[in-house]
Amino acid sequence: MKKTFPLLALLLVILTACPRKDDIIDPDDKVPVVSKFVYDGLSSYYLWANEMTNKKPTNSNTDPEAYFKSLLNSIDTQHGWSWITDDVNALLADFSGTPKDFGWSLALYRVSGSSTDVVGVVKYVFPNTPAANAGIVRGEIINKIDGSNMTLTNYTRLFEGNTLTVGIVNPISSVSRSLAVTPVVIATNPVLKDSVYKDNPAFAGKKIGYLFYTDFISNYNNKLYETFAKFRSEGITDLVLDLRYNHGGAIDAASYLASLIAPRSVVQSSSSVFTELSYNSFLNSFFDSRGNSRKTGFINSGPMNPLDANLNFNKVYIIATDDSYSASELITFCLKPHMTVVHIGSNTGGKFTGSWTLHAYDDFDGEVVPVYEESDLSNQDKATLKNWAMQPIVATYKDKNGADFTNPGYLVPTYPMDVDGIEGDPSKWKPIGSTNDYLLAKAISLITGLPVQATAGTTSLRSVYGSKRVKLFSPIDNRLKESVQFAPPRQKGLGKELINRMKEQRISSNF
Repeated sequence: MKKTFPLLALLLVILTACPRKDDIIDPDDKVPVVSKFVYDGLSSYYLWANEMTNKKPTNSNTDPEAYFKSLLNSIDTQHGWSWITDDVNALLADFSGTPKDFGWSLALYRVSGSSTDVVGVVKYVFPNTPAANAGIVRGEIINKIDGSNMTLTNYTRLFEGNTLTVGIVNPISSVSRSLAVTPVVIATNPVLKDSVYKDNPAFAGKKIGYLFYTDFISNYNNKLYETFAKFRSEGITDLVLDLRYNHGGAIDAASYLASLIAPRSVVQSSSSVFTELSYNSFLNSFFDSRGNSRKTGFINSGPMNPLDANLNFNKVYIIATDDSYSASELITFCLKPHMTVVHIGSNTGGKFTGSWTLHAYDDFDGEVVPVYEESDLSNQDKATLKNWAMQPIVATYKDKNGADFTNPGYLVPTYPMDVDGIEGDPSKWKPIGSTNDYLLAKAISLITGLPVQATAGTTSLRSVYGSKRVKLFSPIDNRLKESVQFAPPRQKGLGKELINRMKEQRISSNF
């Protein structure tokens, strides 16, 4: 069976219990039911649950989103980590890698001389999607939506489920065109590019495996297995993992990928720790008092056993930038005690916490943590709560030695590169996997000893649009980058005991 420490499972799972009378939603209570759900969920599982004291909702808290935001810790608010949604199905579709989408990943830039106009630069396009079928490629610029300039107000339409006509500019040729695109449910296989670079006499026998990985989505772990099996059969000598635009995702996907990369002896050992979790003080005490480990190990058995495709390297080259968040940072940081990690790029985006998905009563086949027992809610309350879910921060992650990077809050590269200058100029971008790409070229240079051969473009985005990126993201990107998806315990009876204890804690602490 898959080796993992007892506290963690592959997916978010059921935590159910019979609520105490004090906490069942009272039909005579005038407090809005969604705000009550917000309070009960955060006061139980939020990393800063101790700050919920004397913050119970009243009948004036009619806007659950505003009430939710009012409860968040200042660090959380600063980073925008936790959120609430009234479309739980869209949230879970994003996490599973099957959203309704156009198929593009965009970076947004403010237009020079304008306080409102922005443009979207295409970072990459998933194959067999509306964007790909329309001929949109990496580096092209979207500057209009349905004939109007793209602005801070209307840019969100690029990520909504409606047909659009977009204006496209090629930064090399300056040719403009207009395209109609309609979003569909797509499969976002995160293994966007895998290549083996070999047969170059200057490489002196080196065979370099390259993986461009877009998101940590466990539904596609089989694609990781296939890629590493290919790398192993090709006899690669070095690995470059490109996470430059990866906004994160699920911890089980990170554990699986780490188990393909880490030294074989590390993955095989039953005592090896990949990451350790630290929850709020009550949860830590509860788990520790019961002897439940808060650590997760590597995966060394089960279907698609990573050991069968493990590369057994002692060094990995990871490309990560300020557009790399969450699980991208976790795998980079937590592999370091086990092997040499050469980080090429820039300071990362900064996300050292993880979350659970909370729903009022539905576990969605083990993917979500319910706050209440379904049988204790009225049909009316269930109808009101049906589409609501929260994604609150519940823990921080540490490496096997208990170290974290909360200070400075991001990862510093081994080899800093001029990311802002080049990333702000799509005319200098190369196709994903091109050996002339400035970050991949640096990795190849470090592996082979050859001078960097990356070439630059000739047309500057700055002269047309300006190069100041704005921290705006699609809803999918936001959800992934702000969520290392941690998994709660899956031992028989533990969920019921935990929720009952949580209810008692809230009552006794005036939570």
